[in-house]
Amino acid sequence: MPEAPEANVTTEAPVLIETENFIRTITINRPHRKNALDGETETLLSKAIHRAVDYDDARVIILTGAGGDFCAGADLASGMSGGGEFDVTQHLKEEIHPTIIAMRASNKPFIAKVRGNAVGLGCNFALMCDMIFASETARFSEIFVRIGLSTDGGGSYLMPRRVGYVKAFELITTGAMFAAPEAERLGIINRACADGDLDEVVADIAGKLAGGPFVAIQRCKANLRESMHGTLQSTLDAEAESQGECFKSADFAEGVMAFMGKRKPEFKGK
Repeated sequence: MPEAPEANVTTEAPVLIETENFIRTITINRPHRKNALDGETETLLSKAIHRAVDYDDARVIILTGAGGDFCAGADLASGMSGGGEFDVTQHLKEEIHPTIIAMRASNKPFIAKVRGNAVGLGCNFALMCDMIFASETARFSEIFVRIGLSTDGGGSYLMPRRVGYVKAFELITTGAMFAAPEAERLGIINRACADGDLDEVVADIAGKLAGGPFVAIQRCKANLRESMHGTLQSTLDAEAESQGECFKSADFAEGVMAFMGKRKPEFKGK
């Protein structure tokens, strides 16, 4: 594990930010509302995600919720419901979409740590992460149709890529609620864990990523992103460019020396 800056904690409610050992944890902190997102929280969450993407000492970003829930979607009691002067189309395009694009466009790994409810926009923020680990009692839902809404936050994009079109259509148009073990079976999440093990599981995988060959890990995410919407040729080209970057890294030199010396590599993330 490389040397890391001292732990830094910012308690800027309703979003908490902690950085330790190159791992930045962003926590939605409205447990009294099941971490539903009002306007202020959306703004702070967006700022926190963009800052983490740009912060050199954050190599892995964990997104989670305080208390017993991940995120119950938009807080309809905050005024973001129908009627009035609220323009939901403009709000989504200007406030939500840039945050989601930042998560997917960044080459840094995002990990969702889910307890309780991850529904609506909360479900889709989890889906935007590169990995999802959840408590066995966690529940997921594209719940929008239950209140007469269509999907937003990218659910229509990512859900069919996880489960296929026909299953995605079922989950989205029925607003079905499904537990973490079912989400794991469907390939929506990486693992359903016993609640007492969840923190340790996420800390372990985040630590491996943060202490690994950071240039290579970032380029792997870039290659996978290209593969999801590009062609075989464009993916091959992306891989070639990525490998060129990795070949110039100190971690590659260390990896080769460690392999030749039959020892464990000591990556510095450079």
